[in-house]
Amino acid sequence: MSKFLKFILALFIPFMLNAQDADYGPEIQSIKDSFVSIMQQYKDGKIDEAKTTTQNAYFGHFENIEAAIRVNLGQKKAYSMESKFGKIRKAIIAKKSVEEIQAIMDELNKEMDEVLPVINAGHKLVGEYSDPKNADAAQTAKTTEASQTTAQPASSAAIEPHWQVVYNDIKTALSAAAAAYEKGDKDAAKQQISNKAKFELYRNTKLEEAIRRFITGGQGIDGDIQKRMGSAIIAINNDVAADVLKSNLEELDALIYENVAKLPMDSGSLATNVVLPDNAEDDAATDFAPVVASIKAKIADAIKLYAAKDVAKAMSDAQDIYFDEFEGSGMENKVGAIDVGLKTKIEGNFGEVVALMKAGVSVERLQQAADNLGANLDAALEKTSGSSSPWALFVYALTIILREGFEALIIVAAVVAYLLKTGNEKRMSIVYSSLVVAVVLSFVMAWIMNLIFAGAAGQKREVMEGAVMLIAVGLLFYVGFWLLSNAGAKKWSKYIQSHVSESISAGSAKALWWTVFLAVFREGAETVLFYQALIFDAKDSAGYSMIALGFIVGLVILLVTYYVFKIFAIKIPIKPFFLFTSAIIFYMSIVFVGKGLMEFVEGKIFVPTKIEGFPTIEWLGIYPYYESLVPQTIMVAALIIGVIIMKKKQAKEA
Repeated sequence: MSKFLKFILALFIPFMLNAQDADYGPEIQSIKDSFVSIMQQYKDGKIDEAKTTTQNAYFGHFENIEAAIRVNLGQKKAYSMESKFGKIRKAIIAKKSVEEIQAIMDELNKEMDEVLPVINAGHKLVGEYSDPKNADAAQTAKTTEASQTTAQPASSAAIEPHWQVVYNDIKTALSAAAAAYEKGDKDAAKQQISNKAKFELYRNTKLEEAIRRFITGGQGIDGDIQKRMGSAIIAINNDVAADVLKSNLEELDALIYENVAKLPMDSGSLATNVVLPDNAEDDAATDFAPVVASIKAKIADAIKLYAAKDVAKAMSDAQDIYFDEFEGSGMENKVGAIDVGLKTKIEGNFGEVVALMKAGVSVERLQQAADNLGANLDAALEKTSGSSSPWALFVYALTIILREGFEALIIVAAVVAYLLKTGNEKRMSIVYSSLVVAVVLSFVMAWIMNLIFAGAAGQKREVMEGAVMLIAVGLLFYVGFWLLSNAGAKKWSKYIQSHVSESISAGSAKALWWTVFLAVFREGAETVLFYQALIFDAKDSAGYSMIALGFIVGLVILLVTYYVFKIFAIKIPIKPFFLFTSAIIFYMSIVFVGKGLMEFVEGKIFVPTKIEGFPTIEWLGIYPYYESLVPQTIMVAALIIGVIIMKKKQAKEA
């Protein structure tokens, strides 16, 4: 157990270090300072330096606050602010006027000032509620310590876009009021609550009227909201403690959010004085068209750098595009939830572009690879356009659990069958405990990856997944040879009685435990993220129900498959069983080597060397790169040599 705890600590400490509360003020100030430098560089005619400083401001500083903005104010707010860095860069390239560029910077500076009190006072490690009732329950049940967190908006797809904008602004105003009061500025606090939140946002946008008209008991709810606003003003006048005011405002925030989330999609027509962000859609579905357009434009820029012989910069930019755009926007998870084959193709396209740059191919050949990437992105855009129907969500949910669960199922069933076959039914706790731990840690890891990381989150995730795969390879190879060596043993009944139990208790149990754990954990976190993408796509209870139904039906199919496999394995003779199980495990280990190394490629650990004309065979984990094929070839050679040695040894013992 102590070794297991050490492993878990080693696995999670690097991620948990990112979980500590932070003051985002220095990051925002660094961005503002960068803007000053950019403007001076631009005025001096240093265009390239200005572009580089812009990129550094984004990657070096904004990405450190992006996750906090997304968690506290929604993905659209984060994307809206993020896109302004792209606008600044484009304006610099287009040689726009100083005034135009400064205007974009001023707008972003204003937004950063507005969100700072929210992200400093808001959630650091708390997930977004997809169920407003849970958000409200969490608020009403909070302790003094927990009261420092605020109600979270669900995904932007869960709320009518106009009211999402209004709610986000109200949330910002209430947080600003709490921050101002804590600093002793009572007038500013009252202004944020009364003038800003109550009159400018709640009343003038007609959110007040929408709640009264579209929600059951809306008049009473509206009265409660406005009464709480008035009570907050009175509390300020009475010099109430800052933490008490903050707690009251958070309860008000939760109440407003709970009811905004209940407003129907057609209620948005009532909204006035509300400007949607450029990337908001009328149907509230996530639009990845700007993401695809941005990827194509940035890939084109990278090819220009390559043509100008700046290969290192071109390769770095091409790799960043994958994380900053495809993964960072949420498009990867959405595509993966719908069509994992297409997701894999797109990942391969990105890797191919970088590998071809490393190989020094012609610009024409590189452009061909970029065109292939663009075509697959267009196909992905078509699949992700609009909201999915309930039946489509059912199919996606069913497909995910079957697809992600089948590989793990094979290994788990093989271990279970082995224990039963060798009379070790009492050691089934090995499987049960590793399954439970793997499932729990899968949710934990998905939660950490989704809420803490910004910018390099995807990169760290790919590296972690690759490491888990390669660790699993070692265990699978060990277990495979262990089973294969036993397949030729004589007098099996005697061997089982005298050796197997001793072998398991002496150490093989640990190998079996880790084999099951890694098989499930490897698939688990990604599965959770895929289902999260589906949940964000669902707009009502019907969609949520169909996702749950698809998941349950998939589990039933997996369980039936598991029992069929187990029964089949128990009935066949012991030697064919061990040979069959060993073959499956060796197959999985070879696949994991290829996929694990490709995760390292996607995680920017190294740039692969492409073998032109070599096919990609996904189900075998075969990719057209030396870095993956060489280790796989070595593994196959080791397997052949190992089999020959075992045959000779068994022949001598016969």
